[in-house]
Amino acid sequence: MKTIRVLGFWICLAIGLGLGALAQTTPKPVDASAPATAFSAVRAMADVRAIAQRPHPIGSAAIVQVRDHLLARIGEMGLEVSVHPGDGARPYARDGTALGVAAVQNVVGILPGQSRDLPAVLVMSHYDSVPNSPGAADDALGAAAALEIARALKAGPPLARDVIFLFTDGEEAGLLGADAFFARDPLVAHVGVVLNMEARGDAGRAAMFQTGPGNGDLLALMGRSAKRPSANSLASTVYAKMPNDTDFTQAVKVDLPGLNFAIIDNQLAYHTPLSTPDRLDQGSLQHIGDEVLPTARALADGASLPARRPNAIYSDVLGLVLISYSTTVGWALLVLAAAMIGFVAFRALSLKGTSLAQIARGVAGALLLVLAGALVLHLLGRLLNIDSGQRLYDLLGRFNFLLLGAAALGAGVGLAVITAQARGLPRLAPSLIALVLGGACSLVGGFDPVGLGLGVAAAALVWAALGGSVGVLGVWIGGLTVLFLLALAAQILAPGATVMLTWPLLIAGLGAVLALGLGGTRDRRVALAMTLTIGLLAVLATAQLTAWGAWTFAGVGLMEPAVLALFVLLAAPALSPLAFDFAESRWRWGGVAALLVVGLGLTVFAALPGASPQRPNLTEAHYLADPAAGRAWRVSSMPKLDAWTRETLAADGGTAPRKQALPPFNADPVWMSETRVVQIAPPVLTAERSGDRLLIRVLPGPGAEVLSLKVRASTALSDPRLNGRPITLVTRPDDWSTVTAHAPDPNGVTLSFTAKASGRVEAAVMELRDGWPQGALPPAAKPAELMATGPSDKTAVLAHAKLAW
Repeated sequence: MKTIRVLGFWICLAIGLGLGALAQTTPKPVDASAPATAFSAVRAMADVRAIAQRPHPIGSAAIVQVRDHLLARIGEMGLEVSVHPGDGARPYARDGTALGVAAVQNVVGILPGQSRDLPAVLVMSHYDSVPNSPGAADDALGAAAALEIARALKAGPPLARDVIFLFTDGEEAGLLGADAFFARDPLVAHVGVVLNMEARGDAGRAAMFQTGPGNGDLLALMGRSAKRPSANSLASTVYAKMPNDTDFTQAVKVDLPGLNFAIIDNQLAYHTPLSTPDRLDQGSLQHIGDEVLPTARALADGASLPARRPNAIYSDVLGLVLISYSTTVGWALLVLAAAMIGFVAFRALSLKGTSLAQIARGVAGALLLVLAGALVLHLLGRLLNIDSGQRLYDLLGRFNFLLLGAAALGAGVGLAVITAQARGLPRLAPSLIALVLGGACSLVGGFDPVGLGLGVAAAALVWAALGGSVGVLGVWIGGLTVLFLLALAAQILAPGATVMLTWPLLIAGLGAVLALGLGGTRDRRVALAMTLTIGLLAVLATAQLTAWGAWTFAGVGLMEPAVLALFVLLAAPALSPLAFDFAESRWRWGGVAALLVVGLGLTVFAALPGASPQRPNLTEAHYLADPAAGRAWRVSSMPKLDAWTRETLAADGGTAPRKQALPPFNADPVWMSETRVVQIAPPVLTAERSGDRLLIRVLPGPGAEVLSLKVRASTALSDPRLNGRPITLVTRPDDWSTVTAHAPDPNGVTLSFTAKASGRVEAAVMELRDGWPQGALPPAAKPAELMATGPSDKTAVLAHAKLAW
């Protein structure tokens, strides 16, 4: 019995981690022989392969082939099919001085319902990719899933309402197709609810990470319908505060309810040449279909769409079921938690198992645990020094090792704090260690006030938490109290965030109630049953927190590894009685050291630089011509040049690469090597006056994919218009404003303003075309350990114009 108690912490930790990892696995792809009404990833993969043959950004020749494929497939199914052209626009700068625009071609298929006047269900994905990526995951996965969902719904009984399948154009250029649809397409008036499918990786379970307004009843419907659902309200709460966007953002802007699904594992393939059909996890495709198809079917077959109710608090339980409840129920659960903590504290004090002073130290210990863990993991983030895309992709290639290493470091710090409290560790050395670690955060990347603040706070908490032995009940009740206060604050400020706080609190609280309610029994069977129950509760809490933590770290962990410290705190109350038993053994510090050494080893391995064919890194090189000046350069925006890029820049008579700015397009210096000039037809840029209007006109050159038009005037400009249509563009005297046109009209792009009676204006345009220019020496094939990104292997052409009046 004693051995089981001593090893119980490790046994429960291992089982919990294993179950949490198992909950993150994807289902087996369903074969093409499945019933016609079922979702089959194997069937859908045929469309993934057709769509993701090559990169197909907006305006490219390849995207025309993708559009034709969609139209043919939708037509084969007997749906109403059409192309909805429109104009999309999106601010590219917070101050409004930059704007992205495009003429988009959205593809729409409609599966008619029995009552055409009922609000429709909209299933949305986008069919463009970024340049240099075939986009098998982002978003051929979503488009192929939508086609398979359409086929499965068509094969079933007639539905009550229309289902609209929207394949947007120009998502990667700034949600431009979605803007054109939700802001200006008349069909949007027919939409009642939106289901969007996205990707930020090419593997992993599909998580429903964002909802529209009034999601209470909609979440309940998803919980009843979706297979193996994956969702939690904290993710939706946090995502709403982040700068990331998908097409679903445009639906939310017009107050439409809905659900947003995405896969985010294996981000090494995200927006890179690695995103191919062969690399795509077919289980991810199956999982997104298993969630979206039954949800869409339930919505389309209902007599009415879910009523708008206040946003729910919700989460899946180990990927098996989705539980959602109202904020009122959330308050009731907190009252229950408070009653549990009150009973446990009263019982422990009555039995003289602890004291108020020890509980206070337990509270300080819980705070020390999370701050010390955050300090160590924040220092890890500083040492990783993710200062460029190249460094990021170094780490993405070994992301799982980084996740495991960070988790081991966090667990090691947590166990160290509990052991220090159990053994009454002196204060001086831990407080000095905290201050040293806080100062060390400024060794990389300059002065770090966050790291220093964490170090000072942790050092102060050492003096409140340590210095004398604290019993298991003091630590247990202290941890529960901290969790309760955090859950209470979240319930007041952001109820959706409480799910990750309240559930572990209730699980740990139940264990404490059982221990205090049955503690002291001499019946060995009862004692064994109680020990096993506490162990099972610890396993459940650890498993659920592992699933939550892994998904959270995939989303934000590389930006701030310290996020894992929160999950160590959340797991601590459930594990603390088991950790205490281990802390009283002679192996206590050996266990702490093992976790820290393993964590450090894994993170060092993950951080080792060096690209390989299995984990290639980024490179970029393109040709830049200024025909009017008679000059040309080979350019790379990479912060560091690899051997291939350096050789490419210096080739064809090029000079040694050096960093320099190219205003107004490259304010920050980039690598440039002046090279041999070849004949290139430039875009035609003119500036002229017509009455009180200033007209800046660009006639694109052959094969133009994107043009960036910059304008700077000495006087105030007003009433901006693009090809005669009003746009929102901020201009300031003597500052540059930018309009970026994707798939520009070959007949020309005209930007016009109302201008004062006198002044001067400068205009400059950079146009991107696919491939290296004819006559220039093409670069050697890229080695297998490198992959192109951004404008790599394109030709940029400049033109300039000036006017005074």
